[in-house]
Amino acid sequence: MKNGCVCLVAGFAASGACRAQDRPSLQSLDFSGQYVSACRAIQITGLTVDGQYVYGDTIDYSKVYANRTGAGVIAYDAAQMADTDFDGLDLDPVCADAAPHSLSAPSSRYWFGQGFNVQSYAEDIVVAQDSIGIPLNEIAFAGIPSGCDSGTGTQLEPLFVIFESWEGFDNVPQLDGFDGFDVTPAGNGYLAFPASRVDNDGDTFIDGFLGGVVLDFNNVDTNNDMIPDLYNPGIGSGYRIFAAGSLNLFEIYLTSNLDQFDGGLPGTDGRGDGGIRLIWSRGTGDDGMGPLSGGYYPASKAQAMLWGTYDMQGGSGACPYGDGFGAGDSTGTLWTEGEDVCGDGMGCGSCGAPSGNEVVDDLYDTSWDINDFTGLFTDFDAIGPMIRLVVANEPWPGVDCCDINGDGACSPADFSAWVAAFNANSSQCDVNQDGNCTPADFSAWITAFNASTGGNPQNCIF
Repeated sequence: MKNGCVCLVAGFAASGACRAQDRPSLQSLDFSGQYVSACRAIQITGLTVDGQYVYGDTIDYSKVYANRTGAGVIAYDAAQMADTDFDGLDLDPVCADAAPHSLSAPSSRYWFGQGFNVQSYAEDIVVAQDSIGIPLNEIAFAGIPSGCDSGTGTQLEPLFVIFESWEGFDNVPQLDGFDGFDVTPAGNGYLAFPASRVDNDGDTFIDGFLGGVVLDFNNVDTNNDMIPDLYNPGIGSGYRIFAAGSLNLFEIYLTSNLDQFDGGLPGTDGRGDGGIRLIWSRGTGDDGMGPLSGGYYPASKAQAMLWGTYDMQGGSGACPYGDGFGAGDSTGTLWTEGEDVCGDGMGCGSCGAPSGNEVVDDLYDTSWDINDFTGLFTDFDAIGPMIRLVVANEPWPGVDCCDINGDGACSPADFSAWVAAFNANSSQCDVNQDGNCTPADFSAWITAFNASTGGNPQNCIF
């Protein structure tokens, strides 16, 4: 690691004044046993050259047929989870951080410690060959979100996690100035983003951006509008596993493993170029503008857990699972963004970023990456965010257009539920499926009610 004289601050080593270049020590943490399912998902169909998202469909998991996980082919797996408790969900972490791997104790993973701020991660990946061209169906990842209260959970804030898929991450083992970063001179330094943000066809959309999703994990309704607006982590210590399934409706695709973006320019090095980005956010704010893509503000305190794919594993022994377990590959080149949003003096992943303004702003600090920690852990040659991506072509089932309250039946009670959805302008109002909530949807609900009670229910995607 890059340290000067050492002082100890909340679990990480830093030099005298906690200089920007100093890095935290990797620490292990046990699984809390808690699972968090997304309550809502919003499709991102494109990213404009000025950094704004273009949105598509919305899934409300309280109303759809099911938030299914584990359905499909594992495309990339740095989470290494399986169904060890036989509850039907492949969300139990296995292969602990010391050989021999064992299921007798909680499986720990690495992180940077509570005293370090990291709200955005970018990593190069190469997906499993049999998953190319199939839409993303499931995202499962692990992490620790909290407000500015050192993780005690007493201070709540909105929690949105944004997943982005990119074709243009140059997969290189080390940052060297010629590794896929967009290095455009600006102000006091160079902008640094680990993917090509070129618009070659002039349509104002970034060519290498493949799509994404905003996952809403809020579970507390503070203003009685029937829409949860804050996330309460509940009681417990350790990291949590967050998941969202049934995403193939959105037709988001992962990298095609093409070798085309070397050095930020077309070229070949024999390795596929593609990547993902994971952003922990507290929302867009009242004015709709923020420092990250799409106008999202970074979460106050959040960190993804770190682990590795099967191909990245070192000499400590194989994990006792097959069938795509640990699928995909990566050099483990991991770039991070983070800022001391809480103002508590803790370290940050964007400290020393090339933009020079010390904020989370889509610009990464190129002076370090996960390879700076190579040799400091025994299980993996390289590690990245603990995330699993599953693709699937299974058909989307939809729900009865009449069943607005989601109780599995079409009844007069759904009329009151539709009125509430209309007043809240929520997705369940859109019975005619035109993407808008209007009075025309009331007539559509009447039609759907008559069709359902007549034995021929119509299907909707809410």
